Amino acid sequence: MSQQINRIKQRIKTVNGALKVTSAMKLVSSVKLKKWKNKMFINRIYSSEIENITSDVLQFAKKVKNPLIISETKSKSDKNLFIIVSSTLGLCGAYNTNIFKLADVSLKPSDEAIILGKKGLSHFEDGKFKLIEDFSTYHSISDQTIIRQLTNFIIEHFISGQYQEIHLIYSSFKNSFVFLAKDVIILPVKKPEENSELGFAPILEPTPQKLVDSLLPLYLKTIIYSKLLESEVCEQAARRNAMENATKNAEELLDNLHIEFNKARQAAITQEITEIVASAKAL
Repeated sequence: MSQQINRIKQRIKTVNGALKVTSAMKLVSSVKLKKWKNKMFINRIYSSEIENITSDVLQFAKKVKNPLIISETKSKSDKNLFIIVSSTLGLCGAYNTNIFKLADVSLKPSDEAIILGKKGLSHFEDGKFKLIEDFSTYHSISDQTIIRQLTNFIIEHFISGQYQEIHLIYSSFKNSFVFLAKDVIILPVKKPEENSELGFAPILEPTPQKLVDSLLPLYLKTIIYSKLLESEVCEQAARRNAMENATKNAEELLDNLHIEFNKARQAAITQEITEIVASAKAL
């Protein structure tokens, strides 16, 4: 009986240790989630304006030619490039699993991929398709240098005709409990449909061609940054939810262990009393 009590005590000690870890990680993830969520909401205002401006310019700059625009694109290759955003750290529930499921369905053997995050690099090291290692050191959205280099990389290689399309697979944030894996085409840029509500074209300075040439790289960088920022928020939300569930499970397990411990202790006390009474009767 004493051995059973000692085993329960050891389990309670182990679960208490795990509970402290999950509670601490939940607190850290909650703080990070609040921080990145505020940044995401602020950035949405900026990125929305950039998208609207780009849409208006492309709508009225009809005679402008640019290799990043879909009507001007003549790819020399039939392969696509996928930028897959995963996490570097674990313990974030199904965050990475949903990304990997979508990527496994979307990619063809001839396609190439840029993996952001160590979890993605580990998952796709089976050699099904070619991995571009230039950005394997990416850790988080805080690394602005890699984001700038990534934008320049995809523009250069798309213009050279190495890829037919460039996709971005990321996690789209709905709320702190719902986030979905999405596949969006970031290149080539599609011209918007004409808006008949606008009665006259805006004045484009200095010239429509110069404006489009300078605006499209900024537009692409803004899109990439906003999607990576959204993925960062989803990662922190997923980790916070996973740690919250783990904390609740640990608390429930502790309650059950305490009940089990009390029952075992009561049984031991009863057994000792029984033995004492039996010994007294024997005398």
